[in-house]
Amino acid sequence: MRSGCLMSPRLLLLGPQSSSHRIRIYEREDYRGQMVEITEDCSSLQDRFHFSDIHSFHVLEGYWVLYELPNYLGRQYLLRPGEYRCYVDWGALSARVGSLRRVIDFY
Repeated sequence: MRSGCLMSPRLLLLGPQSSSHRIRIYEREDYRGQMVEITEDCSSLQDRFHFSDIHSFHVLEGYWVLYELPNYLGRQYLLRPGEYRCYVDWGALSARVGSLRRVIDFY
């Protein structure tokens, strides 16, 4: 829901599920600044890596859900394997990312 209106649902075409997960997060756009590679869920990027904003991602393996706030709260964004040079590439309104989680099962 944005601005008091319900957005249309999107069909997500998910490829084969990977048993391993790997994502690189960057503190600046276009893969600049400090980089951290993550292979497990992270409930607070700020506490663990001292990043308050994440401006780019490179999903190497698996699917991930980004959450706007720590502890898996707030807006959610699904990332498929690929490159995300700026937060608008994953559909966000800002670079604020508080937590992220691996997608283990597709229902």
